[in-house]
Amino acid sequence: MKLTAPLYLLRHGETAWNIDRRMQGSKDSALTERGRIQAAAMGRALAAELARDPGPTVFLRSPLGRTRETALIIGRELRLDDAEWCDDPRLAELRYGDWEGSTWAEIEVRHPDAMATWRADPEGFCPPGGETHFELRRRSAAALADIIAAGTRTVVVSHGVSGAVLRGLLHGLDARAMFVLEKPQDAFFRLMDGREERILAALEPAQ
Repeated sequence: MKLTAPLYLLRHGETAWNIDRRMQGSKDSALTERGRIQAAAMGRALAAELARDPGPTVFLRSPLGRTRETALIIGRELRLDDAEWCDDPRLAELRYGDWEGSTWAEIEVRHPDAMATWRADPEGFCPPGGETHFELRRRSAAALADIIAAGTRTVVVSHGVSGAVLRGLLHGLDARAMFVLEKPQDAFFRLMDGREERILAALEPAQ
């Protein structure tokens, strides 16, 4: 897969469950105050990026609440009409099924071998009622194929794991390598022609 126009990949801001280290998946937790500050900072940094080369841009987001809230905050910094965001369910986070809302400590009480099993088969392992990494990669690849076919600069607001999968697909990585990619909430990535640039978002506005 090769991009012919820039792709900007952003993760939602910090949520209450991120702080508690709870599995979110298809469930939602509200952004914290820090998460809203992170979203605004990413919006300012993205606005500066897009202003360097004005032109058509497609704005996509996962339909989950934390990504929608993040996208709306980013959009305000871009002076973007809310209606310009398009929800794409293929960009949603990996579904953790019965584990959603639980911490790893709580999961390991119920399933002591969960982490070892997942590490042994990172592609095919499925939490009870959840989704495999293979299934996530398949829907992510379909979304990415549409982005590439459109050939238009695109901004995507998604999640930690699903965003890492999009990056991993472009870099030709396997499931293990995708899982350990950085998943920042105070920076985002510009991808183009096989290259990836990490763009830091300053949490304090420039004076």
